[in-house]
Amino acid sequence: MKKILLLSVITLFSLQLSQAQSLPKFGITGGLLNTNVDFKTGNSLLNLVGVNNFAKINSTGFYIGGLVDIGVIGDFHIQPELLYGSAEDLSFFYLPVMAKYYVADKFHLQAGPQLTFSSNIDDIKRAIRDTEELLGTNGNVDDVLDTFGIDISLGAGFDITDNLTLQARYSFGLTDIYSGPVGGVLDIKNDTFQVGIAYMF
Repeated sequence: MKKILLLSVITLFSLQLSQAQSLPKFGITGGLLNTNVDFKTGNSLLNLVGVNNFAKINSTGFYIGGLVDIGVIGDFHIQPELLYGSAEDLSFFYLPVMAKYYVADKFHLQAGPQLTFSSNIDDIKRAIRDTEELLGTNGNVDDVLDTFGIDISLGAGFDITDNLTLQARYSFGLTDIYSGPVGGVLDIKNDTFQVGIAYMF
């Protein structure tokens, strides 16, 4: 009975392998990164003192990392990545899991969630200190900023060759990383834009 069960499992596994779209392809990626941190408030008093205009961060740098392209079925692929991005005094680790769909022979669209881990957010801390000083609510900045965030990413790519792809992506921050004294009316979210190339081995 055990031999029959083992033979059935091996047969089923072999059938699954034969029907697989393709083996996963590993690669590296890198390029230009722009990060935009928005300080948003719906409070008229905060708007009056100019918080929205007072604390804006827009920095350009680079990103680099690795990825895996997994063919699922037909023109549909899944592409998880692990990226490091740096722009002036900001640096992050990104973990996007992108769904890719080829709408044409070499052109695909991307969409998926992205986890963000901050490793250096000194620019944001300085802006928070300036904002809280302006509002008279000074506190410990390290206690009011979260280092973890969730984004939604949308993008597109074009396969220049079988191994080289040009891709661009915009990520919208969903989570508010600020929980300070005026956290009820002040939201701080980080959006990123990246354009670069991916090389598959």
